[in-house]
Amino acid sequence: MLDQRGDGLWAAYESRGHCVVLGGPGSGKTKTLTTKFARILAEDVQEPRGVACITYNNECARELETRLAALGDTAGGRVFIGTVHSFSLTQIVLPYAKVAQLGLPADFKVATRGEVSAALERALRRLNVNVASRRDWSLQMSVYRRSILNRNSEEWQTRDPELAAVAETYEDELRRAGRIDFDDMPLLAVRALRECPWIQRALFAKYPVLVVDEYQDLGRALHRMVLGLCFCAGMRLFAVGDVDQSIYGFTGAHPDLLESLSEREDVETVRLELNYRSGTRIVEASGYALGQARDYRAAEGASQGTIYIHPLAGD
Repeated sequence: MLDQRGDGLWAAYESRGHCVVLGGPGSGKTKTLTTKFARILAEDVQEPRGVACITYNNECARELETRLAALGDTAGGRVFIGTVHSFSLTQIVLPYAKVAQLGLPADFKVATRGEVSAALERALRRLNVNVASRRDWSLQMSVYRRSILNRNSEEWQTRDPELAAVAETYEDELRRAGRIDFDDMPLLAVRALRECPWIQRALFAKYPVLVVDEYQDLGRALHRMVLGLCFCAGMRLFAVGDVDQSIYGFTGAHPDLLESLSEREDVETVRLELNYRSGTRIVEASGYALGQARDYRAAEGASQGTIYIHPLAGD
């Protein structure tokens, strides 16, 4: 259980509406999330309905499953724990692709790395693009697709017209081969939810609560899903993250989305200020390194910790 003296841990555990938990390293975010998850299953959600939990990667999903098992959770099929790609594919794209008219063949498959590379090469040839003009076409195209979700917007066409054309031609090559790629999964899911609001209601009927871990790294597609599912369809949100720990900006992560979510009037924001992992000097040094006030402090009785300074020549 959580310590009732905890600096916000108990407030997060007791929350009843939409709740965003913000905290630095060692603040107990994952423990709070799993304990709250178990309580929601035990007290708030009645069978056969369940809870969906979206995490950043498969390793995070396995850790949550292990922690829930340690708490005695036996929810079985009532629980979804997985990545945003897995949620998009298994809960939205596969069940609803045909009725949502997503333009996918009935037997579509997820492209292998080789098939993705071949489709991109064909797209570049079709457009007669100078391949050497950019260092990494695949990464840049991927970030462009993840960052601008509305293909009908002026931004999609004008921010980088060449990348927009390559992305559209690449996707056309994939569809001709009966394939989708990993970026397609959340993009198609967002499209289905936007164009068919009844899918949002169907997901709410199955999962009245949505739990999100490492929100700062999950990008615009997940954020758009959260806005639709939780603030339109009625799902209750419990999200955990830390804007200072976002290291995936180069792949399209936007930690500012977590900040904007926490600032909503209909969301309770809980800040975890205690660091249970580090000594007082280390916690203080982290504040200097961030260059921003976070009011983090070490837990009572923590050691001072030792910091080593290594001067380096040059820049």
